[in-house]
Amino acid sequence: MVVFAQYRFDSDSLVLKKDQQEVMLRPKVAQLLQYLLARPLQVISREALLEALWQHGEFRDAALTQSMAELRQALGDDAQQPRFIRTVPQRGYQWICPLTQPKHNKHRGLLIALLSATLLIGGGVIAQFTQTDSAPVSAQLAHPALTILPLDNQTGVATNAWWGYALHAALTTRLQSEYRLIPAAQSTQEDNSRQVALTLSRQQQRYVLTIHTARQQQKLVVEQLDMGFDDVAEQIIRALALLPDGQNAPKPEQVASQDYYRGLQALDEQGNRLAKSYFEATLIQYPQHLAAQLELARIAWQQGDLTQAKTLFTAMDLNAAEPAIRVRHYLYQAEFYKALGDYAQAQGAVQLGLVLAQRHQLLEQLATAYQLQADLFWLTQQWDNYARALNSAYALIGSRALAYRDAQQAFYLANPPAVGPETKRLLDLERSKRVLAQSIAYYRQSPRRNLLARALFAYGQNYLVPVAQSEPSLLEALDIASELGDNYLQKQILTYLGFYYIQLHQRDKAQAYLAQVEPDPQFIPHYELHWLLRGMAIMDGALNRDGAPGLATAIETFEQLLGWEQVSTLTAAHAQLMLGWSLIKRDELVRADALVRSAQAVYQQLNLVETEGYARYTRMYIHLRRGEAKQALTLLSAPEQASHLELLYGAVAAFLVHDHALSKQLSDQLARRPNSAALINQLTWIRAAIVPPFELVTAVIDKPYSVYCQSNWAL
Repeated sequence: MVVFAQYRFDSDSLVLKKDQQEVMLRPKVAQLLQYLLARPLQVISREALLEALWQHGEFRDAALTQSMAELRQALGDDAQQPRFIRTVPQRGYQWICPLTQPKHNKHRGLLIALLSATLLIGGGVIAQFTQTDSAPVSAQLAHPALTILPLDNQTGVATNAWWGYALHAALTTRLQSEYRLIPAAQSTQEDNSRQVALTLSRQQQRYVLTIHTARQQQKLVVEQLDMGFDDVAEQIIRALALLPDGQNAPKPEQVASQDYYRGLQALDEQGNRLAKSYFEATLIQYPQHLAAQLELARIAWQQGDLTQAKTLFTAMDLNAAEPAIRVRHYLYQAEFYKALGDYAQAQGAVQLGLVLAQRHQLLEQLATAYQLQADLFWLTQQWDNYARALNSAYALIGSRALAYRDAQQAFYLANPPAVGPETKRLLDLERSKRVLAQSIAYYRQSPRRNLLARALFAYGQNYLVPVAQSEPSLLEALDIASELGDNYLQKQILTYLGFYYIQLHQRDKAQAYLAQVEPDPQFIPHYELHWLLRGMAIMDGALNRDGAPGLATAIETFEQLLGWEQVSTLTAAHAQLMLGWSLIKRDELVRADALVRSAQAVYQQLNLVETEGYARYTRMYIHLRRGEAKQALTLLSAPEQASHLELLYGAVAAFLVHDHALSKQLSDQLARRPNSAALINQLTWIRAAIVPPFELVTAVIDKPYSVYCQSNWAL
């Protein structure tokens, strides 16, 4: 046992206690503390710590940084003014707090054990995705997990549900510094989290709140469902002994109106339209209610009222605002700027929120900031920065940091799988699928229709979900978004459905869903994506059906998109590639080659390895069509890294120049790939043809646009 300041650390069991309460540490963080305590006053290099504790792993250095931050947070230490761990620039870390021998007291030890057992009984609050303030990082990492299930309203009056949201907010505020609050939708047995279930019922003209835990049940009488939920929260905390004895209750904050909490409820259950009216009513009563102003600003831009959103964001006086409100302001602004395509402004807002969340140790908001930062790095093709940001979010809140992002991140041309530099995305679609399926099952049992729609939408975008599940999931999400009047979400789903049916080569369905969207050019990313997909949907039918109308319309759509002065570099490259395919269909090979070359240069510059492969084998096909087999072979990448069509075109080109050994090598490599039988048959026909094989190239082999969404292989 090692004692320092008010802490006791058992180096055998790796248990840290502060006064009478155990401080929960991840095993690796506890090992780090053990290593430092065994070497007091010794300067220990990062290399020594990595060698001792992180021998393996892709993110060893980041893991050490994160673990050191967690340990400091658990100890309440400040890296700038350290009491326990000092950073020695260019050298490493040093434990500086004096160590003392423990004073043994059997009676005191028994009391601590009894208190710890008492504190194992209890529950917590389900955190909404964006509505609640976060607990400090140190508390979240150092204290037990806790989940409070949403209020089960058995009063027979649906409008009483708002009171459960208010009680949830009060409990969250009260407990966030002592517990790691786990959302109910993400709570599993593996979390070892305790749960509290709250049931509200009527009994003889009074309300009865029943509190269930795994070990006990308590009943509280509530005379009236007014704004006294702070008092009710305190009664719950005392009944379950959720906080140490003698801990003073916080000073009352400004009481939020009933309308604000009804607005939060409406966001989850009825959508933006109803929620907006409640937040507006809140501001009539409390003009300086910053939380309501924030929600209104967010709703305004999601409904397309950019002027109102900017006015609300600008008018907010944050000088006296709580840190959590200020962080939320920055993150909402970042979402707004991201939707507009102003990524520089969005990054600036995220950075302000991230720094503030770090300073005040707001874990959930810090994780949200890292996730949003990762999104922006993705959109600007900064793969290394993307990996670091998403890794930080994952270190803070685990797999739910990845679930929604994993499902949706690959929403660009052809959804390239994670290869080459693109492996830095950290996609884990299998884990994402499990988390989202769990969320869907949970939200189906709750009234939170908006959250169900978003979970269904993300699940439908996961590429490991079979078509038989993904299609109904997307369509159900669309139905709910339409029912709730959530215009922003509805447009997102409609746009993705267009992309989804293009991949299935169902042009008519794709066009039908895209036609329901009226894109706003102020939202640049969505606007350019919409018109890119409109062109793809028209092109799809024209390319895959000889003599089908629409090719001229597709070409005109791509040319108009390329002429739009605000089109992004990456979207322009996609438009150039697909315009090149359209021109190949019309035998305009010279112009097609120039466009595809330009697109390939962009893909190479952005290090998009898989996407660049589309341009490369398209150019190989153009060379074959022009009788330039040798030039086609110069573009061939290493056989083990080449795509199906690269191997096909390479084998044909090698056969045409009589390099039969290379042709066999490439065809053998292709034959080992799944779903390659049809391509091998094409090679066989060409090799066995009586007519000159060059004349069969156009007639026999697959075109470069035949698999532009890889659906030939996967579906």
